[in-house]
Amino acid sequence: MTGGTLNIVGQGDVDSMDTANGYYDTTYTAYRAFVRTLYTYASAPTFSGQVNAVPDLATALPVVTNSGKTYTITIRQGAMWNTTPPRQVTAADEIRGIMRLCNPASPAGAIAYYTATIVGFNDFCNGTSGSGGGFSAVDPTSASAMANYMNSNSVPGMKATSNLTIQFTLTQPSSDFVNILSMYFAAPAPVEYNSYIVGSATQAQHTISDGPYTITNYNPTVSITFGKDPAWQQSTDPVHHQYVNGIQVTEGVATATAAVQQVQAGTQDMLWDQIVPPAQLATMTNDPNLVIGPQGTAYATNNPTLDMNIQSPNNGGALSKLGVRQAIEYAINKTAVSQVYGGAAVSAPLDQVVLPGAQGYVGGFNPYPTSGHNGDAAKAKQMLQAAGYQPGQITLKLIYRTTTVHPQVATTDQAALQAAGFTVQLIPVTPSNTFYTKYLQNPTATKAGSWDLAESGWSPDWYGPTNARSTIVPLFDGRSYGPGSNDYMDYNNSVVNGYIDKALSATSLSASTQNWQLAAQQIMHDAVVVPEGQQKNPVNHSSRLKNAIFWNFSENFDVTQAWLQGG
Repeated sequence: MTGGTLNIVGQGDVDSMDTANGYYDTTYTAYRAFVRTLYTYASAPTFSGQVNAVPDLATALPVVTNSGKTYTITIRQGAMWNTTPPRQVTAADEIRGIMRLCNPASPAGAIAYYTATIVGFNDFCNGTSGSGGGFSAVDPTSASAMANYMNSNSVPGMKATSNLTIQFTLTQPSSDFVNILSMYFAAPAPVEYNSYIVGSATQAQHTISDGPYTITNYNPTVSITFGKDPAWQQSTDPVHHQYVNGIQVTEGVATATAAVQQVQAGTQDMLWDQIVPPAQLATMTNDPNLVIGPQGTAYATNNPTLDMNIQSPNNGGALSKLGVRQAIEYAINKTAVSQVYGGAAVSAPLDQVVLPGAQGYVGGFNPYPTSGHNGDAAKAKQMLQAAGYQPGQITLKLIYRTTTVHPQVATTDQAALQAAGFTVQLIPVTPSNTFYTKYLQNPTATKAGSWDLAESGWSPDWYGPTNARSTIVPLFDGRSYGPGSNDYMDYNNSVVNGYIDKALSATSLSASTQNWQLAAQQIMHDAVVVPEGQQKNPVNHSSRLKNAIFWNFSENFDVTQAWLQGG
């Protein structure tokens, strides 16, 4: 069961090697190999087995006191950084890891999870009310200035009560705080990272591991090589394993078809940032090496979306008008998009921003109905004209990634929109890992009109009965908008924000769910995003790869569970 090199093939790269700002499913495949968090999710063979967070670096689930507002957590003795010599991961490292999230150079995409829950963290990040200071005001080009700020300021809600014990104090009880700590954003950071600007190319060449593997060579957009981390001990890690000797990621393969063929031939073992294209999927029905994840559930975990840039100055600011955006909602042929993804086996139309089975989903809610989910070009034209525009008057810049089926989805949406009276300019983004960082998470590009529409998508950051925050807050709470934000459109509706606050402070699950549902419905009435479908992910592996467990959070196989026949 041990030995050999696990070979992975794909097109693009990670979005960041730094957990403070990495937020991409492909990146999570890499993080699983060399990053540990206080809590994580087991690589169980079914979806239901991966829903609940389990201890990783932590010795146990938190001790919760103070009427649900204080969480005390102890880190495992013997969990080590692979420094020279190896060094224990400490409570101070955990505090540093979270402090870095609101750095001014490249902040985390879901910073509101932390600023809204941990006492004093919002002030640490943004200064006290009205001051305009805080970490966000520090020179973003100076690693030493950022390190000095963190070393000179504390967060009242994060205290190291011993070398291995950390105490979090929350602004209010939070039923999903363990989920928030399971995000890679909340990973500890070694003190050496203070020498680098967060997310920089220099930092990416100086990663430090506390997981079973370590990066031995990183050639951006070309390859990543992992070797065994000699400082890691299985006795201190209940989740990850170190079955293979190394992992080799080869990037730059132009098409998903070529990548899948290499895996089928056995020259590669698994895909990196691709899924099996529909044409190949149709021929692989009985292939024992094909996995459509997540397994053991009818629910999909991915929501492809068409995002609208309501800040775009293009076309005289046409996308700021509700009627124009609603015309786009009616225009899109969701059935055609689902066919592009592979049809009913992997995809189905979706009419709201929350996936079925998740908290906040509203059964039967469809504010922009069309026959068979095929789009309604006539209705869209009617709404466009009611908003004051004639067919052909609005030209939209539509950006898309060049991996998987994104190009086909883009041309499908282009055809539907042009039938409805829009002119659509397609803009491919390559390398694909820059899609979010160059455009969607970049307020300068957004407000300059570098894009009008984006073929995006979202997977909840966690699952279970209290996971609405993991979709609605990062995408639609405009109070956290800024560099790195996942509120790509700078959407900020006080009504939605009010529902969010009521949901988070609710004392019962029913009250919380009701407010999340109201928020989700208001978002759809405001028409800032077209939910195009609910999608599963078809991936394949070589015959020699065993224990291929689909991990929901990377939407791929867990590289720390796989082993190679013959070693």
